Amino acid sequence: CLVVFAAGCGFVWAGWQAQTRMADALPAQWEGRDVTVVGVVSGLPQAYDRSLRFEFEVERVETADARVPRRIVLSWWGTGAREGGPAVLPEVHAGERWRFTVRLKRPHGLANPNGFDYEAWLLERGIRATGYVRPRGERQRLDARASGAGYAIEAAREGLRDRLRG
Repeated sequence: CLVVFAAGCGFVWAGWQAQTRMADALPAQWEGRDVTVVGVVSGLPQAYDRSLRFEFEVERVETADARVPRRIVLSWWGTGAREGGPAVLPEVHAGERWRFTVRLKRPHGLANPNGFDYEAWLLERGIRATGYVRPRGERQRLDARASGAGYAIEAAREGLRDRLRG
């Protein structure tokens, strides 16, 4: 009886976790529309040749009636990147609180057998939308250090990464 009860509890818990994760999705009507959000850079920003990519934990949505997932991945294109010249990347650090105007979409991965499943990878991390910071939208740093142990750890990791890079 105890084994059956434990298995039943595990099944209910797994179903509840799956429902919670799937419910935090970007509604289809908000794909491709400008939304203003306030939140914290929750992971190490990754610089590329023409853009910067980072995980963002949304604390507040300022656009009326908009619904946005709690965790998203944002890209921020550097100035000059679209003109083909060398891009000047914005300065964004882990643990900072920002207000952004963003354009989001639900994550999609390629259906490539035995290949990397980007959509499943994002789902495992609780990331339910991807998008970019709008070039003419709001971009304001509100706080250099948000409170929270997780943010402090990410900021320390970024500091260590920068020291190792020299």
